[in-house]
Amino acid sequence: MNTKLIIIEGIPGSGKTTTATYIKHHLEESGSHVKLYQEGNPGHPADYEFTSCLNHTQFRELLTKYPKEQDLIMKYTKEKEDWYFIQYHELGKEDGGNSLIADDLASYDVYELNLETYEKVSYNYWEEFINDTNFGNTVYIFECCFLQNPFTKFIAKHNAGVPRLEHHLSKIGSLINPLNPLLVYLYQDDIRKSFKQVFEERDPGWRDFFTDYHMKNGYGKDKLLTGFNGLVEYLEMRRDEELRLIDSMDMRKLLIKNDEKDWEEYNGLINRELSHLE
Repeated sequence: MNTKLIIIEGIPGSGKTTTATYIKHHLEESGSHVKLYQEGNPGHPADYEFTSCLNHTQFRELLTKYPKEQDLIMKYTKEKEDWYFIQYHELGKEDGGNSLIADDLASYDVYELNLETYEKVSYNYWEEFINDTNFGNTVYIFECCFLQNPFTKFIAKHNAGVPRLEHHLSKIGSLINPLNPLLVYLYQDDIRKSFKQVFEERDPGWRDFFTDYHMKNGYGKDKLLTGFNGLVEYLEMRRDEELRLIDSMDMRKLLIKNDEKDWEEYNGLINRELSHLE
């Protein structure tokens, strides 16, 4: 393969996991070594998932507050420049079900940082992935960390404006350009129809969290969006902006409009695209 990175993007329920898994199996059958990192993987090499980011003062206060758990905290901590990154989800699992430390650390999640700090640590982590990875014959597949997660942070959380997001993505794009990345984007014309099914299938906890996050922060709050109709309006805006951003990106891309859920046809499109990368 003359690409080392395949990025799968699309709104929730658009088929990212199905597509990523299909590509992984297809490439493995062709002899490639594949590493797939799906949404929420705490071991992701380029996107912080369930990871806290503390400065020196905050880290010292944490150790003082939990003196008996210092060894456990240090086990899941990486110091990088002026920051301490702690995988609080993994720490919580080892802590015997005692979630006090993990709960405290969740408030320092990378995605809760101010936007300027997030931009720095996000860029630095992508740079670390590029510089420190021996790619060899390995193809990496990433779900939603290139578009969805930054879009959520910049727009849904802070409503910072698409130009600022675009600038951030262009910097990341320059970093990954030597990997000859392929971006696969799954989208639907009728988001109301496609997302309604997804929304109803998810558990009530997810529905409540997803709705509250997008309606009570940034874009949704500023636009006075509410309920399911507000989510649809946000997701339609997100799809349109992401398609525009993708169109301007200097990388190989495959856009799949999958309203009909005809996966045999879509897999054929994917197979043809992957054949050009061999």
